[in-house]
Amino acid sequence: MELFDTHCHLNHPDYDDDREEVAARARSAGVSAMLTIGYDMPSSRRAAALTAMDGVYAAIGVHPESAKEWTPESQSELRGFWDASQNRVAAYGEIGLDYHWDTQPRDHQQQVFAEQIAFAASLDPRLPLIIHCRDAQDDVLRILRESATPAPVVMHCFTGDTDTARACLDAGCWLGIGGVATYKKSDALRVAIAYAPLDRLLLETDCPYLAPQRWRGKRNEPSYLTAVAAIVADARGISPEDVAQATTHNARFVFRV
Repeated sequence: MELFDTHCHLNHPDYDDDREEVAARARSAGVSAMLTIGYDMPSSRRAAALTAMDGVYAAIGVHPESAKEWTPESQSELRGFWDASQNRVAAYGEIGLDYHWDTQPRDHQQQVFAEQIAFAASLDPRLPLIIHCRDAQDDVLRILRESATPAPVVMHCFTGDTDTARACLDAGCWLGIGGVATYKKSDALRVAIAYAPLDRLLLETDCPYLAPQRWRGKRNEPSYLTAVAAIVADARGISPEDVAQATTHNARFVFRV
């Protein structure tokens, strides 16, 4: 069973003492590819550097909570990451809007989000976008629509209900499903997982955050992606192997790796 973790943070300091061992456990569990996501400039640097590891790809970009880091200097550095290792930089993100924490003014978040969509297109019009959306779906979908981006769009850490899924799917997005789907109170999410077309689902861990129920409260890691595959399979009434095959195919199609 081959799996693709489409959103992990192997660049996080939580892995500084055992990063190689974590990656080895993932490969032993069948996770053949791991997309390591940047969320600010330091983490984007680390993500790009970690593509030297077997099976590790990178996404680079500035998270809405770090919107103040979006400067001409950071844009130049991000372009440099792309130019130096574009065959291993497989996506742009995570970018988007976060109205839950509201650590940055909303108008500035929206400006930076729109500018980063355009910036990603200047690197490659088909460079996939990894979207962070928290309590901001209407504005996220509006800005994506106004951008008219031809790039694949992944709604990272999708936790919504069927109506939310429908809105994202109608906008042409893929849904990133993670450990939240295993939580006892996530019934509406599991219904949405059953509703969505299988060819629009991707699996992710978002590690070190949001570990599946079995490990909840502990550090998450890519090897736990098997638990996500299992809950998606249960929700849809198919085998984990079928989920793994389909979602890995989806990921390789979206990220072109």
